[in-house]
Amino acid sequence: MLQQTQVATVIPYWTRWMDRFPTVRALADAPLDAVLKEWEGLGYYARARNLHRAAQVIRDDHGGVFPSTFDAVLALPGIGRYTAGAICSIALGLDTPIVDANVVRVLCRVFGVRGDPKSPKVQVRLWETAARLIPAGWASEFNQGMMELGALICGATPRCEACPVREICAAYASGDPTSLPEFAPRPEFTRQTDVCALVAPAPEDPRLLLVRRPEGGLWGGLWEFPRVTAAEGENAVAAAERAAREIAGLAVRAASEVPAATVKHGVTTRRITLLSLPCYAAEAHQSPRPAPGYAAEWVRLEDLPRYALSSPQRRLAEQLRDRTTQPSLF
Repeated sequence: MLQQTQVATVIPYWTRWMDRFPTVRALADAPLDAVLKEWEGLGYYARARNLHRAAQVIRDDHGGVFPSTFDAVLALPGIGRYTAGAICSIALGLDTPIVDANVVRVLCRVFGVRGDPKSPKVQVRLWETAARLIPAGWASEFNQGMMELGALICGATPRCEACPVREICAAYASGDPTSLPEFAPRPEFTRQTDVCALVAPAPEDPRLLLVRRPEGGLWGGLWEFPRVTAAEGENAVAAAERAAREIAGLAVRAASEVPAATVKHGVTTRRITLLSLPCYAAEAHQSPRPAPGYAAEWVRLEDLPRYALSSPQRRLAEQLRDRTTQPSLF
């Protein structure tokens, strides 16, 4: 939960999660919808899906007991080399290295490592260096000390005067410690418009169509209003009607050109404007035929809190509830 998320934000989520899933088996046995619902609002939902799958692997392949070797930990869904190293050194007492962003700064500056730390060649050097430095039997203390040094002393603006290793630091000796690490320039932000179709079975029907996304990829397994990214030159009405057609298998007509709700949000390097347009089925009470991997349900606005939605979709739903009663959308 702490990946890409602040401690203050995580604490209430962690408390609720542990109440809901107190054991590995409880998590493994829970339906994915329940897991995603508990995670709702934390973002990066692949973390929740991976936790769920990892719990199932531990239940099915390890008798419900967390594995005790580096290779077995690394093989769990969602566990990369850093997380495996942290678990094995801090929790299991194994002499495995950790290289996170804080450790990268320390290693690059102390040893004068040139090149982008995210490149495969530099990654190999950093991990080999971190492994070589570990004092036998002291990986937990050493790794936590390295992370602490990078977080509190060797930050983006290093406090070299307080650093205990400045006398052996190549970057300090150069007179320009901020010249390392040599990260590649960040990619530029792109902008896009996504459009949701707020589809009712008929103008007088108070329900809206909700679809569940396939489990893989962005927002996998979460529910949302049928949504597409508007193509160049495509207006919001055409995009909403296409969303209903392509995602839900429904022919619809937009009831208005004016969005019922608008949400702005970001995903990695994308800045997204999310619009929602009221639509109704071209033929009353059609049955949806969702695209492969999708599921669909007719849902009242007041029932939406029971469904796991992404943060942008949740904000959109809240705007709809605050703005109007559902029938007046049409």
